[in-house]
Amino acid sequence: MYKYLLSALFCVVLCSMAFAQQTKTTKTTIAPFKIRLVNGEGFTYSQLAKNKPTILVYFSPTCDHCKKFTEAMLKRKKELADRQIIMISYLPLNEVKQFDDEFHLSSYPNIKVGSEGYTFIVQKYYNIQQFPFVATYDKQGKLSKIVPYNKESAQMAAQL
Repeated sequence: MYKYLLSALFCVVLCSMAFAQQTKTTKTTIAPFKIRLVNGEGFTYSQLAKNKPTILVYFSPTCDHCKKFTEAMLKRKKELADRQIIMISYLPLNEVKQFDDEFHLSSYPNIKVGSEGYTFIVQKYYNIQQFPFVATYDKQGKLSKIVPYNKESAQMAAQL
C-alpha cells in the first residue's frame, strides 16, 4: 500500500517539476509590466521602443549584489547605449528613487527605473527567486536569454 502511495507521490512531484520547468522556458515575450517610474510617471511594456533590444532587470534597492551589478552594468554603458534597460523593483517608490539617485540612472536616456508595487506581476511571470534577475530580448521582443545568476556581478554584466 505504502509502495503505491509513494510511487504516486513521486509521479506528482515529477510532473509538477516538469510543468514548472516548461512554463518557465515557454515565456518568450517580456512580462506585461506596469510600473511607476521614479519621476512619478506610469510606464508599461507596451511603451517599449520597437525594433530595439531590451534588458529587463528585476532588483531590490537594498540588495548589495544588485548594487554591484548596477555598477558593473554602468561600466558598460557605451556598449549598452543601443538597448533599452528597464529596471523594476517591488519595493516602494521612495526606496527605488534612492537607488536611482545613488547611481544617477535616470540621467541615462535608455534606462527606465520604477516599481511595480505589490502587484508582483513581473516576479510571478519569471518565477524570480533571487536578485538581480536579468533577461535580455532581441529587436523583435523575443527572449534572447535569462542571464544566469552569478555572485560575480561583472560576469553577469558581461553577458548583456
